[in-house]
Amino acid sequence: MNFFDELRRELAACGVDVRRIRRIVLELEDHHACDPEARLGEPREIAARFGAELRVARTRAATLGGFASLSLAAVLVAATSLAVSTAGGWPDLFGARGLIVALAGLAAVFAGQVSFVAGVLGAALWLRRPDELRLVQRRMAVALAAAWVVVIADGVDAVALRPGMPGWWFAFACSATVASAVALVGAVQTLRRATALTPVRLERAAVGWEASWVLAVWVAAVAAMALGSAVAERSWVEGAFRGGFELVALGAGFLFFGRLLGLRRSPA
Repeated sequence: MNFFDELRRELAACGVDVRRIRRIVLELEDHHACDPEARLGEPREIAARFGAELRVARTRAATLGGFASLSLAAVLVAATSLAVSTAGGWPDLFGARGLIVALAGLAAVFAGQVSFVAGVLGAALWLRRPDELRLVQRRMAVALAAAWVVVIADGVDAVALRPGMPGWWFAFACSATVASAVALVGAVQTLRRATALTPVRLERAAVGWEASWVLAVWVAAVAAMALGSAVAERSWVEGAFRGGFELVALGAGFLFFGRLLGLRRSPA
């Protein structure tokens, strides 16, 4: 196996995509043709250097692109919900159709919170400690997966509500769902390329958050939801209900996603 064949193999082992491998090899072949006596180095070292540079750039692109796609999806989903009032309000739904809308709404609310928290944590970690590539990527992966649940639930709602809503609202809701899905597809592809370049051995053990910080954030979020809902709805009963839902949602989220997001200590 000659130098360039070995370089191709090492670059592929580092997770570099085929198109970029071709470009790297062509540039080095051109350099070697201009100066046959030049020392190019060991293929493994060259591949490792390219991999290290690319994984940082790709993770940055995945973080920025992922956060942008999450923001776009959130705006479009919110716009779809707000447009219901303009379309005459929520229609009366009974039977299976009403159950589907209710379940899709609950899934969207819970997944939306998971997506928001994971996305903010991923972006914040990149700003504070950009060397934590695997954890940043994992947080963005959770955020994008949860966003897919929100978008799918929004699309299910649109189909279920179609008989009782104007045609323009259904068209708008479908357009918002498709646009959100396209943005998320692009973000997932970018993240997948970054993950392919980042070996698992680079991941650091998560130290978790202090219990006092977790409890403080939990209490603050529940209180904000309860008080805000009570004021907005002019009903303390409604505020208590939504605060209780927030209490359960945050607890479940921390239980199921805490270790995945690096918020809980992994077992020794």
